[in-house]
Amino acid sequence: HRNIMVVGDDAQSIYAFRGANYENILRFPQTYPDCRVIRIEQNYRSNQTILDFTNEIVKNARLGYRKNLFSANTRKFLPVIRKFYDQEEEAVFIVSKILELRERNISPGEIAVLTRAAWHWQFVEMELRKRNIPYVTVGGLAFHEKMHIKDMIAYLKVLLNPYDAIAWHRILKLLPGVGQVSATAIIRDIRQHDGKIPLGEYEKKKFFEPLKELMETLNRAAGEHLSVAARIQIIRDYYSPILASMESDAQVRMLDIHVLTEMAAKYEKLEKFLSDFTLEPPSRSFAGAPTPLIDESEDKPVTLSTIHSAKGLEWYAVFIPHALDGLLPSSRALKNLEEVEEERRLFYVACSRAREELYITMPSFVRSYQGFCSYPSRFLVEIDRNKYEYL
Repeated sequence: HRNIMVVGDDAQSIYAFRGANYENILRFPQTYPDCRVIRIEQNYRSNQTILDFTNEIVKNARLGYRKNLFSANTRKFLPVIRKFYDQEEEAVFIVSKILELRERNISPGEIAVLTRAAWHWQFVEMELRKRNIPYVTVGGLAFHEKMHIKDMIAYLKVLLNPYDAIAWHRILKLLPGVGQVSATAIIRDIRQHDGKIPLGEYEKKKFFEPLKELMETLNRAAGEHLSVAARIQIIRDYYSPILASMESDAQVRMLDIHVLTEMAAKYEKLEKFLSDFTLEPPSRSFAGAPTPLIDESEDKPVTLSTIHSAKGLEWYAVFIPHALDGLLPSSRALKNLEEVEEERRLFYVACSRAREELYITMPSFVRSYQGFCSYPSRFLVEIDRNKYEYL
């Protein structure tokens, strides 16, 4: 009846893994030859400098409609691109900028860190926790809440405090043949023997050899003059086959543990590392004192989100860390042109969530599932140098 209207944006089609097909939009004129295509190019979210930047992303697309978005907001704040030595330095910059924004009266709820995958925000998350800045994660489990990270932290807690019953209970139950009753009995013996397991009393138990191996590992990891990272590496080598026996995606989870090792690299004392890592999630107060730079009347925290979960949302300021080729775009999504273009649209969605300020950062290198990533995202390389500020 010639009365069909379809509204869509091919540049924001990012759910191919759920069956979405952006070609439905592109082929509409072929399906309905008499249709009229109306380009809605005025943008009411972002300022013009951000639109100039995102227009470059779309301009370099191999597939899709050509659009040139414009805005009545002519504020001149060029998107910032910055490279750092490592992930920790990158995270410190991002969190320092968040505090700077707060000092300019920008609410934490108006700030987001958007990443291709949840593990990309882990260093930022730890830095937020260290500085007691409230945050919420969307589209991924918080790093410190992951099962395998909790296991690793439990091993470290036992090294620091051999009377930590909760940590002992967690790691003992990872041993084959050790259940609730056996774990409770072993913990009782630990308390009665100065924080040590009397191995001789368990020689006839079926879990004796695994228990012995655990104790030998802990003894090695407790050695004097070892760095925190070295202790984690010893435990990681021990824990790896345990994890592989429990989880089909153990290789992916081991990457998280590698990140944990990197987080610990600059710590000399295990106590300090655990203190920073296991801080309670930031809230209205910390140790009885008001949270620095956070007004108690504010309800919304900083958002850490995957890009997929951020579609349709917007913030005053957006940070996109880990903008390295192999991470954004993901090395696992480069098999053909369609996959690369989907990654481009994902980058476009991330950048276009910002209303006023956009920061894109990267460390010198990151170890990923496929190896090391050290080159800037190909999508950044294509963009006109005049459309951003490189610091």
